[in-house]
Amino acid sequence: MLIWLGLTLRALADVPADAAIAANITEDVGLREAAYRRLMAPEATSAVLVRLKAPDLDPQQRWVLIRSLGPNPSEDARTTLVALADSKDAMVRSAVMEALGDRGDKALTGKVVRGLTDPALLVHAAALDALIQLKDPSALADLDVALTDPKGTYRGTSFRQKIVRAEAACGRDSARYLAAALLDHDPDVADAARTGLEAMAGFSYREGRTPDQEAEAWRRWAGG
Repeated sequence: MLIWLGLTLRALADVPADAAIAANITEDVGLREAAYRRLMAPEATSAVLVRLKAPDLDPQQRWVLIRSLGPNPSEDARTTLVALADSKDAMVRSAVMEALGDRGDKALTGKVVRGLTDPALLVHAAALDALIQLKDPSALADLDVALTDPKGTYRGTSFRQKIVRAEAACGRDSARYLAAALLDHDPDVADAARTGLEAMAGFSYREGRTPDQEAEAWRRWAGG
């Protein structure tokens, strides 16, 4: 019991220092990565959760601590991320989206999909990054709706090409969505769709076809 208590107190003492190192962009990359690995270890979970409640916590350190819960396989880490997904702080919600992508738990895809309609566009961007990692076909219908959203721009950059990449990451089930995107008014979206289809199929329908014919060929290949 005393040994366990001593280890717990030591972890609690190390977490603030590791969070500060991992969040410091001027720190040596190797030291930052080592600190982050310590934070995401299951044995550090309790101390990380305690530190997250600190009222004076630096926002960048909060980001790092939340992200560290993503690869952490413990149930406490998972439960905390689910709860934080409803935070009023957009930076927290954004960090949660990224962490859920790192976690790779398709049972939480629904939480990530909600980020596609979040009022904060940085959360939207983080949700797309997470969906690219999750590769879950259950998100395809929501991604297709997001592709038509005129507000899908963050800091002057359109999300639409990334949406198509997220669809392509879902595998063969995405083929009909990608075939439709070949005729999109945005050439970058069409190119992303074509790249996804060709990578999926291992061949191309470009040669000797008009854009409409190419899209129809892919639609037939997709089976719809």
